[in-house]
Amino acid sequence: MTRFLKTGLLLALVFAVVWLAVIIWWQESRTLPTGLDIGLYLFALPLALITAGWAGLRLARARRDARAAAAAAPAAAAPAETPAAPAATRLVALAATARAAPGSDLADIHAALAAQQRPALDDTLRNARGFPVFSARAAHLDSGALREAATIDDTPPAARAEDCLRATALLCEVAESLSRQARAHVLEHGTPERDDDWPLLQLELLLPAHWPAAARDHAQAQARAATAWPATRLSLRSHEAGDTLASDSLLRQLAREPVNAERAALCLVAVADSYIDALVVQDWDADGSLISTTTPQGRVPGEAAAGLLLDLARNAPPVAGDTPPLPPPEGAFVLTLSATAHRATRADARGAANEPTLAELATHFLAQQERRADEIRALVSDADHRGSRPLEAAGLASTLFPALDPNQECLAVGTACGYTGAAAHLLTLAVAGQASAQAEAPVLAVMTQDPALRSVALVSQPLSA
Repeated sequence: MTRFLKTGLLLALVFAVVWLAVIIWWQESRTLPTGLDIGLYLFALPLALITAGWAGLRLARARRDARAAAAAAPAAAAPAETPAAPAATRLVALAATARAAPGSDLADIHAALAAQQRPALDDTLRNARGFPVFSARAAHLDSGALREAATIDDTPPAARAEDCLRATALLCEVAESLSRQARAHVLEHGTPERDDDWPLLQLELLLPAHWPAAARDHAQAQARAATAWPATRLSLRSHEAGDTLASDSLLRQLAREPVNAERAALCLVAVADSYIDALVVQDWDADGSLISTTTPQGRVPGEAAAGLLLDLARNAPPVAGDTPPLPPPEGAFVLTLSATAHRATRADARGAANEPTLAELATHFLAQQERRADEIRALVSDADHRGSRPLEAAGLASTLFPALDPNQECLAVGTACGYTGAAAHLLTLAVAGQASAQAEAPVLAVMTQDPALRSVALVSQPLSA
C-alpha cells in the first residue's frame, strides 16, 4: 500500500510540475492554447517524461545488477559439496561459411551487421489484412525456379513446401562450399591417386524436427549429392534439430567421440532452416507471434544455412611418436564452448532483462580460459529484437566490455537475418569466426535464442599448428 501511494504521489508531482510550467509559459507568452496544445503539453508531455524516466530507471537497475553480479562472481567461493563445472569444449574449425539474407558470403553478412542493416518489407508475404510483412529472405533464391526444378526432379510432395525447398537449397550451397574447401586442404599436401586414397569426410546434417520425414530425407540426399567428395569416402549422419541449441549439443558430442579408423577426422557440420513461406506467416499471424504494429515483439521470418569444417584429430592430445598434424589453412580458428547456464526466469517473462546469468557465465568462462575482458575485440550474439534478448547482450557488453563500439563491434545476427530457428547457433559462430579473422583477435559469441539456456563461445585466432 505504501509503495502504491508513493508511486501515485510521484506521478501527481510530475503532472503538477509540468502543468505549472506550461501554464506560466502560456501566460508569459500570452498564448491562447488550442485543444491540440492542451492534449500535447498537459497530457502527452508528462506521460512521455514518466515513460522515459521509467525506462531509464529499468536500464540503470539492469546494468547495476549485472555489474554487481560480475564483480561478486570471481570472489564467491564455491561450496565444497558443489561439483566442479564441466570443462569447456574445444574444437578446431578449418573453415566456416553461411548463407543468409545479407549475402552468400560471411564477409557480406558481417558487413551488413556492422552497418545495422534491417529486414525490408516483403511484397510476396502478407498478413491476414493483406499488408506486406518484414522478412529476411535470401535474395539469390527464386522460389518459382525452385518449384519448377522440384517438379522436374519429381521431388516428394512433402518436400515441396516453400520453406523446405529454400532451406534445402541453402544447405546444398553450404555443403558444396565447405567440401570444396576440404578438397583444397587435402590437395595442398598431395593429390590422391584413387578415390579410395581420399580421407574419409564425415557429413553431419541438422534439419528442423518439425519437417516431414520425407522432406528431411530429400534434403539429406540433395546435400550429399552436392558435396564435392568421392562418394565411397563420404559418411553421412542426420540429426533432428528440435530447438535452437541443437547444433551446440552436436558440437559437444563430436568433441567427445574418439577419432579412429571408422570415424573421420574431417567433419563437415551443416544446418539449414527457413521461415520464408506464406503458410508460416499465416500461422504466426494467427497466433500473434508475427511482428506487426500490434505485436512489436513478434518474429521476423528469416532463413539461413551455416556450416563448419572441423578437424577432429586436432582435438585429441598428441601421442608420442605420431606424425605432427599438417599446418592449418588460412582462416582456421579455435572454437571453445562454455558450459551451459540456466536462467531462473525465462527470457520472455516480465523483468527477465534484470537477471545477471549471462554476465556471471561470461565472467567465469573468461577466467577459466585465462582471458582478460580487454582482449575480446568483438561481441557477436544471436539476439534479435524480441523480449529481453537484445538487452541481455547489451548489458553484457556494457558490463564486461565497455571499450567495444556498440555499433561496429557488438553485433546481433538476428537483427539483419531475422528468425532463423535451428540455424541461428552455427550462423552466429560462423559470423564470430569472420569477426575474429578481421580483428585478428579473440571474439565472444553469445547464445540467447533459447528461452532459458545460455552459453557463450570463444573464437580465437591465429591458430598455431
